[in-house]
Amino acid sequence: MLSQDPLGGTDGPVGPESRFVFVVYSRSSGAIHHIHQVVNLPGAEARTREQMEQTALSYVSPQTREREGADLAVLSVPHHQLERGKFYRVDHEQQVLSAVD
Repeated sequence: MLSQDPLGGTDGPVGPESRFVFVVYSRSSGAIHHIHQVVNLPGAEARTREQMEQTALSYVSPQTREREGADLAVLSVPHHQLERGKFYRVDHEQQVLSAVD
């Protein structure tokens, strides 16, 4: 365990306690509108899955929310599944993220 200094820091690096990724997408097209990552460090107040999903939805633009409305959905994916520089869409039927060429 790392000891804390008087200013609230630690003696070394602190890894995340938990990590979540939520993808907001259109059910009909699979198009992704927002990818939301949540990283909780030790001591952070844990939020419920529903709260994290609602936060992810709140970051979608008002224009998209108005246009897509009830067609928007949220999918939780493992953080290591996303690769920088790749494009993705969601297969709603199978509830999986797939890379697009």
